[in-house]
Amino acid sequence: MLTKRAKEIINSKDHLEVLYKGNSVWLENINTNTQMSTVRVLENNEIITIPVSELRETGRELK
Repeated sequence: MLTKRAKEIINSKDHLEVLYKGNSVWLENINTNTQMSTVRVLENNEIITIPVSELRETGRELK
């Protein structure tokens, strides 16, 4: 995913599904300088920091 798109998702009123290694994650923060994202893994609430490029948008909205 591009950093610009990740920022758009964070600022969206919709709850769009984003995956990291096949797991649904919630975007907490995007650092545009380092191209890193802090995300919460929805399955276990673990917070991790990963490269934005490893995120995948599914196009689905979370309910």
